[in-house]
Amino acid sequence: MVQNLIARLPSKFSYAAYYFFKRNFGSPYDATPVSHLTEGIKLARYIIQQGRVIGDKTFLEVGTGYRLNIPIVLWLLGASRVITVDLNPYLKTALVLEDISYMRHHKQEIQTLFADLQSPGFAERFRQLTEAENNLPHLLNMTGIEYLAPADATGLDLAIRSVDFHISYTTLEHIPLKTLKSIIREGKRLLRPGGLFVHCIDFSDHFSHSDNSILPINFLQFNDLEWARLAGNRYMYHNRLRVDDFADLFSQTKLRILSMDTIINENAREELRAGFPLDNRFIGKDVDTNATTCAWVIASNNEDQE
Repeated sequence: MVQNLIARLPSKFSYAAYYFFKRNFGSPYDATPVSHLTEGIKLARYIIQQGRVIGDKTFLEVGTGYRLNIPIVLWLLGASRVITVDLNPYLKTALVLEDISYMRHHKQEIQTLFADLQSPGFAERFRQLTEAENNLPHLLNMTGIEYLAPADATGLDLAIRSVDFHISYTTLEHIPLKTLKSIIREGKRLLRPGGLFVHCIDFSDHFSHSDNSILPINFLQFNDLEWARLAGNRYMYHNRLRVDDFADLFSQTKLRILSMDTIINENAREELRAGFPLDNRFIGKDVDTNATTCAWVIASNNEDQE
């Protein structure tokens, strides 16, 4: 209810009010950047597993969010340019600088995270990062991270075949299907031959992240009108597409899935087998499809082969 009310405010006030609410009363932000850095490193590993390199490459991230940890991971590993775009200007300088401060005061912990991925230039870049001024524009300039918001990922002012990797982390589930198709088509325009789409998708009911009393499949019981009434605002919108829907989406847009690593929630699986009530939209899907709560999808452009 609070989120729906805040979402109705004019954008200038709505973003500030929502951040204040989340920061002080909602589910807490991670106190450290470690979990986000770890996910950025995981993304890098998927790229390396496909025989690609990160050094001197250009990345396009869809959905920046409040922090810059994944772009920073990619820069530390040698990326030359990371363009990160967001429809909403969520990025918070205070959170970014807090994360850098944590890295500055926990150097050994952070270096250990990167232990087996460090390139020859890692030590120098890490030194620059931990000695950087507490100034966001300086940080962006130093790292080659370009933040664009508000920006529409369906049509960016970037040259054709100008990026090597099209990436996102828990973003695609917040985008309507029609817009997703346009984002992928734009990604195909921008991706160089041999480039990859690397996306982590969170299929879970996000209210379950901060409420242990509900399952990650809780929102599958509602029809589309009910779900839109409950959480159809700009902050909590979830398309509720399942993993098979994304496989179909990538096929329809002529992407070739190279890898799809999924996580199935066992509690959700058991409840579904016991008769958890589902809306008609989800009844025809198998248990594991509905119980999948996360997937890392790596894909290439089929048209590269033509």
